[in-house]
Amino acid sequence: MENKHSESSCTARCGYVSAYDAERHMARVKFPDKDNLVSGWLQAGVPNTKKNKDEIHLDIDEHVLCLMLGNGLEHGFVVCSLWDNKNKPPFGDSDNRRTEFEDGTVVQYSRSVNVLLIDCSKSGGAVSIIAPGGVVIQGDVDVQGSINASGSIIDVAGNTNHHGH
Repeated sequence: MENKHSESSCTARCGYVSAYDAERHMARVKFPDKDNLVSGWLQAGVPNTKKNKDEIHLDIDEHVLCLMLGNGLEHGFVVCSLWDNKNKPPFGDSDNRRTEFEDGTVVQYSRSVNVLLIDCSKSGGAVSIIAPGGVVIQGDVDVQGSINASGSIIDVAGNTNHHGH
């Protein structure tokens, strides 16, 4: 979108997503302080779009901060989402970076204890790792449940329990 407005005509405004186009990554935003008037289609910002690409989508009724160009509500950008009284941070700990999905799945890294957590227990989901080059795990592995393998399991240290000849 070409900026046809001068920098001095930008206004920050908070509102709620009223419509969202995932393919174009654009939203229309309702502004309660403007008698619930709805914006034109606004491009929604994301952290990266070139070599690294972050595809993060907005939800209807999500609280957002917009930068409006000019005096009206037709041109501008959705800058980011905002926590509010209805939607508070689920964890609220500055040592944790966390993404919590609607179905209860959590991906979290705790820098205070150096642990990466992927928790699908609430959703009943699974974790898939697709790595044609292989997966390397260094450290002890604790398994609670079954291990199914379609290929060989090779114990190079010779520590296989219950091994029969």
